[in-house]
Amino acid sequence: MFKKLNQTLITKYPLIWNLKYIWILLAAISINIIAFINGFLFFSKRNQLQESRLFDGFTEGGTFVNYIFASIIIIIIWLYFYIKNNRFKSFYPTSRNYLFKEFLALFFLFFVFLYIPNSFKLGIKYRVANTISNEQYFKDIDIINRAQAFTLQPNFGYNNSSRNLAVPVFDSLVSEKETKQLFEQNFIAYKKQYPKAEKHFIEPYFRNPEFEILLEKHFPQRKNYQPSGFTTNHVRLNEKDPNDYDSYVAPNSYATEYVGGYIPPVEEKADSVKEYYHLESLYNYSRLAFENKNDTAKNHAYYDKELITLLQKNDRKAIETLLVDYTKLLDKNEIGYEFKKSTWLNYIPQYPYYFIDYQLGKNNSYPNGEIEKDYINQSSLNEVYNNFEKAKFQSSWLENIEYYMMFAIGFAVFLVTFRFSSFKVWLISIVGAGILSILGSVLGLGISSVFNYNNYTPYIILILFYILFIVIMSSGLRTKQYKLITGVNLNWFVATNIFIGIVLLGFYTDIRADMLYDPTSKISIYQLREENAELRLLKQIADIFIYVNPILYIISFYFIINLYKNWQAMPEE
Repeated sequence: MFKKLNQTLITKYPLIWNLKYIWILLAAISINIIAFINGFLFFSKRNQLQESRLFDGFTEGGTFVNYIFASIIIIIIWLYFYIKNNRFKSFYPTSRNYLFKEFLALFFLFFVFLYIPNSFKLGIKYRVANTISNEQYFKDIDIINRAQAFTLQPNFGYNNSSRNLAVPVFDSLVSEKETKQLFEQNFIAYKKQYPKAEKHFIEPYFRNPEFEILLEKHFPQRKNYQPSGFTTNHVRLNEKDPNDYDSYVAPNSYATEYVGGYIPPVEEKADSVKEYYHLESLYNYSRLAFENKNDTAKNHAYYDKELITLLQKNDRKAIETLLVDYTKLLDKNEIGYEFKKSTWLNYIPQYPYYFIDYQLGKNNSYPNGEIEKDYINQSSLNEVYNNFEKAKFQSSWLENIEYYMMFAIGFAVFLVTFRFSSFKVWLISIVGAGILSILGSVLGLGISSVFNYNNYTPYIILILFYILFIVIMSSGLRTKQYKLITGVNLNWFVATNIFIGIVLLGFYTDIRADMLYDPTSKISIYQLREENAELRLLKQIADIFIYVNPILYIISFYFIINLYKNWQAMPEE
């Protein structure tokens, strides 16, 4: 059967036979299937779902080494049979279409080999996704979203600027008018310091930092007993030291860094009360832990409304039922929690203030093993359902595909240049590329030392080399002289084409960033790149171009083939 198949390929599909394509492609696909099964078996314990890098098991566990080793052995064996026959070098009549198909076949083959990490990840995701039904997943995240506020961990969303609803007991103390007036005063000072920055008044008004500043004066005796930073010293909210820059927020400063956070402590007299005020403790709102892909109406505003209603009714039985459902999720996913000092319900604040004086974050234990305080390991439960969400709704089919295509083109070009040019020319091209890299670095250092460092130097050197390759190659092909030098520059031109478009786009972006940058604005160039509309557009174009670039290169290679055919027709030296 194999002999007959081989004969059919020779007579009807010479390219496939010459490439030994069926066998090498079957080997590449088989390794991907093995990687998928390996990934499927990699997830074997429920507690693995608590790992934030669960889907990176291919690289984290060193598994990739085995696949690289196996792939290299297979490719070396295949290369031995592939390079024995070369129609082009043997001057056998070969059309441009034939050579282009050979390049495409090599590109696809290397792409399949490079796709192995994705196959491994798809195996993990397939098993994780089928660990829980969609119906159960949506039911569980609904419980998590509703219980977020009661886990009392400020790192998961306790800040005034994130809430959606008014709370009259607080908001009635500060009017929108006075909040806006203070915002305008602060904004004038802010614009003087950052002329090109943009700040807008946030709706609803209580989300603005000025609201927090104005609200402070209404709670001079509000205490919070959480230690501050690395010290046990605390400070009264209205007794900040105006001479201490780090602990003082001037009335007209734009103090966004203090919004929702504690006021840094200052030293107090020995006889003073050690306490400080924490505006986050005025609110008990949850962030939206998980978006409901099945019901978009269940958004952040929806859960805030549900929470406020629950707290206003002060239905402790309903709250307790919710907490029981949450602890069942903790048990099901083997996640720790403990309530020895009190019950969870006793930590829940009551209407109308929702003060938070205790945090149920996971805590370290004493040396004797006793837990320091009651806790809930909320972050681990959220990580479990983050992994479920990634497995179910975030596809890995196209993940990193742009880089796989670029590397596949690189490997294909490496092999094709060997096939299309003589071994001597190819070897000089490889060695010469290394020498040029060293010369380019030395030249760059020389330019930097003479003209001071210039961000454009690497771009300019590479572009000059690229132009030089084109000039020498074109001159040789036109005059039909210096075949060796022409062939080497042709190979360098073909290789540089892979990334020259990305380089030119990066060069233009850096030029525009420097032109738009104003050193007196006190805005860093990195911040400018994030805020400026033109630079953001260029970044979006660059993100798209990295996907388009491999396709453009493949199209251009169809026309490059004629350059090799013309080079081959040059007389030998």
